[in-house]
Amino acid sequence: MRPRLQVALSFLSLACLALFTGCNGDSLASVSGVVTLDGHPVRGLEVNFEPVDAAPDRTTGTGYTQADGSYSLHYPGYKKGTPPGDYIVRISGGESLDDGTRVRVPAKYNAKSELTETVVPGKNKFDFDLTSK
Repeated sequence: MRPRLQVALSFLSLACLALFTGCNGDSLASVSGVVTLDGHPVRGLEVNFEPVDAAPDRTTGTGYTQADGSYSLHYPGYKKGTPPGDYIVRISGGESLDDGTRVRVPAKYNAKSELTETVVPGKNKFDFDLTSK
């Protein structure tokens, strides 16, 4: 094989490898935890980590609580986790219980959130013990 062709093929191979492994610098940190309301897990709550800084390359990491109250964040593009940084945490939603009552998360945890967290590289675990009053 000619040297120029070998160099060109090597370069093309490296470019493809970089493309498929994601060389864009998106290093996502794992974020999970448990959400309870008045000491009880609630299924179907939406947990959003919104970046404090309004950088155009950052967006909200979102997760949903399971029956046991556990959640894990996902980032756009079906990626698990969210970039390290400072976040406002907003938890919203609720569910209808068997007795017909509806569980609602107070505004101080969503529209007027008082919750903040700092995500660091690696694994992060943030539990939220919410109260309805």
